[in-house]
Amino acid sequence: YERILNAYRVQRYLSRKSQCMRRLIIQPIPEYHNMCDFLNVLSSFIHYHRQDYYPFPHLEEFSFTFHVLVSIEDDTNNQGGIINAYYQHSNAIIRGKKRYYGTGGNILETLRRFVSSIRCLKRFYLNNLLLESNSDIGSCLDELLENSCETLEHLEILNYTSHIIPLYTVGLFSNLCSLSISSHSLSDDVLLLFANHLANLHRLNIIQDELTIPCRYSDSVWIEIDLILRENKRQWCIRMVTKGKCKTEPFWPSSPAPVRAIVYDTHSVRAVQSSIYTCMEQYSKTLEIYAHLKSMCRVYIPRSFVERADTAYISLVKTVRYLNTLAIRERISTATCLLLAYYGTKHNLKHFYLRRNCVILRNEYRKYVFNERDDNNEQIHSWLEKNCRKYDHVEDAISILFGRPWKMLTDWEYNHIHV
Repeated sequence: YERILNAYRVQRYLSRKSQCMRRLIIQPIPEYHNMCDFLNVLSSFIHYHRQDYYPFPHLEEFSFTFHVLVSIEDDTNNQGGIINAYYQHSNAIIRGKKRYYGTGGNILETLRRFVSSIRCLKRFYLNNLLLESNSDIGSCLDELLENSCETLEHLEILNYTSHIIPLYTVGLFSNLCSLSISSHSLSDDVLLLFANHLANLHRLNIIQDELTIPCRYSDSVWIEIDLILRENKRQWCIRMVTKGKCKTEPFWPSSPAPVRAIVYDTHSVRAVQSSIYTCMEQYSKTLEIYAHLKSMCRVYIPRSFVERADTAYISLVKTVRYLNTLAIRERISTATCLLLAYYGTKHNLKHFYLRRNCVILRNEYRKYVFNERDDNNEQIHSWLEKNCRKYDHVEDAISILFGRPWKMLTDWEYNHIHV
């Protein structure tokens, strides 16, 4: 790694390998001058060769994530004051004592120039620009629409603006199949635009992180979207994803929103019974995935059975018939594990991920009466008592229910699961 970009070496590399490049990924770079110099070299290279041929004929994917500056207001030092003075007209987001500064000015113009140079992309990712509500809102998207409107299939736009501003331009990419977008970039009108215009859209990922502003959409819009999708014989797969350092639950879309996956890819949100019951009530006919990822939870996890989410998880697998993936990272008992596998395999549960370090050897259901249909109360109690006292017995019993080998996961294995 070199702190100062060597433009000559970059040009030599591009002249030799540009026709072989399929993906270009720019990760968060704290040295903004290096990032701008690199984009300028790419743009100049394209413009130089454009008269003869397009130098990136196989480039299908471009990804750009801006390095967001963060200042912490602290009376004991003046670091926050220095940054605030440097960014006098910055589009800052304030979260408690933290200020997040987005992009603009020369950096944004450099990025726009490069995006206007590339064409025929299939996948485009643009994250954390945090633009203000001014003339910069159409930046990069207008250029992308002009050069890749017919070819773009996958689009990710996260934290594009620093305020609640609907992005209507996204609904003009007619061949989109998959879209990932922040909740504050959507509105009722934008969702209806997607339903009417994006005929190939199948997956809609609504992402929320620490920079996202939670937004609620009207109940009536989901009824209208459901009617439009039924008339055109199409289906949406909506994934509600909470990631990063986000500490709040999302605003749940009301039924009949086709929410098929709820994923917590964060350390800062624990499983709450009320949240699980809300998912059961709203999405009992559509939900297929419910997962808490990231093995190390950085919030308080209760130990008592009353405060834990054991019974809520059991109700979830009983009620949601199409649930096929369940990932649990928090403390539950071995008896609960057995019951989740028992009731889950009666429906569609296929993938059951569980952290071994969160499972305690315990049976809290000795006085519980199992009176569901086809349940034999005495046999279930006997089966629980026989298998809940050792981890190996739990794994063997669940393996029999699934009809394949099954085991609890280490923290390392749990961190590498994908849903």
